[in-house]
Amino acid sequence: MIEHHSLTVNGRPFEYGASGPADGDPLVLLPASADWAPLRDALARTRRVYVPELGPAVGRTGAFRSPEWMCGEVLGFLDALGLDRVDLAGNAEGGVAASLVAQTRPGLVARLVLEDVPAPLRTGRIRPDGVEIDWYATSEDDGLSPRPDQLDAFGRITARTLVLAGDPASTRLHGRTAELAHRIPDARLTTIPAGHPVHATAPEAFVRVVADFLDEPADRETARLWLAGRGVVGAGGDTWTDGLSEEGRLTSNEVAHAWAEAALGDESLGPVQRLRLGFGLVDLLDDYWVTVRIGFAVEAAADPEVTRALWNGYRSRLAAPPAAEAIAYSLWVDWFEDRATAETAFHEVLGKDVELLRPDAPEPVLRRAGRVLESSGPVPWRTKEPVYRAAAGVPALREAVFRGLLRSHHDVYGDPAPALAVLALLDLPEDTEHLAGLRTALAAGPRP
Repeated sequence: MIEHHSLTVNGRPFEYGASGPADGDPLVLLPASADWAPLRDALARTRRVYVPELGPAVGRTGAFRSPEWMCGEVLGFLDALGLDRVDLAGNAEGGVAASLVAQTRPGLVARLVLEDVPAPLRTGRIRPDGVEIDWYATSEDDGLSPRPDQLDAFGRITARTLVLAGDPASTRLHGRTAELAHRIPDARLTTIPAGHPVHATAPEAFVRVVADFLDEPADRETARLWLAGRGVVGAGGDTWTDGLSEEGRLTSNEVAHAWAEAALGDESLGPVQRLRLGFGLVDLLDDYWVTVRIGFAVEAAADPEVTRALWNGYRSRLAAPPAAEAIAYSLWVDWFEDRATAETAFHEVLGKDVELLRPDAPEPVLRRAGRVLESSGPVPWRTKEPVYRAAAGVPALREAVFRGLLRSHHDVYGDPAPALAVLALLDLPEDTEHLAGLRTALAAGPRP
């Protein structure tokens, strides 16, 4: 459901829409458009999505709103809400405005999505009232080239950036979109075979690509730079070099044992920053030892903010497309097998989102749920039963529920009848491997 709000921005009334949980990671969509609805609705299940009403964007008809003006309004809007770190997505001229926000305040934007946004081409146009204004050309019919300073400005963007384009037949400046992606330091260009705008012509593909991008952890590069500052750099594959070790080569496991404790104890960083650096090392090395040091650091900090960052770190990595084996293994060994932490851990990574487990759930939610369910064997039955029942109604999660049941410790069930009932809900083919054996084991009741 969309909530409609108003506040004062730059001394004037300002309208905006919002949806999603109030404590979700903030995402801002530019400009306000009904075409954003599929993305907004998909991401608002776990994020707080804001759609500021900025009025019509620049164009050849209607009211004129320059990207610079839109940028100022967005910055004032975020300041009024007290948001100091957001994800930002923009289409066409709204994308130009989004890029200006990311250039103006690099630390404000964590992730940036630019859809059908060419390298900007500014040219003068005459408004109906005779006043000359600047607007940004976004189609090939002007025959203009970006000024060098316009292109150089994209180098100031520090946000991890996804540049989305339609196929070359799109009316947008397709070649110059690639130029824009080239100029942003941490950007990738993805082409979806659709016309302009991509989010309207191919909404399902658009939502999938953007959701996957926004759910990828962003700490990997921080960890890489931290290691590089200490002389440790990648040498290809699972090989690293520090210039000191025998033959100058280290494995990821050796890097983890040598540097994880130092990273998580780096006093030049705040406690949450240290934790994010630790997760960045997990992203970079995918080594279980780093998760062990993360657990020690959280226990030593005894800080609610650090604990919140811990579970956010697990959730985002469990939802990301690349499977981090160290995260899933750590979830089982360090948190679910410990009866003192199993209930809290399960609640944080999945249990509190049980209402999201529906057949139409977004892919990141389904990925996270599947990985948690498969690792949930040691979790007490009373804790996980409601989640298992909900997930059994989601076709994409039935195999993960079955694996969770199959890998559960016999003593977690107590009365095996509810587990047998969940197994029946899965409606698995009778020749499913291990199905008959699991039924027999459950019917035999709990045992050591």
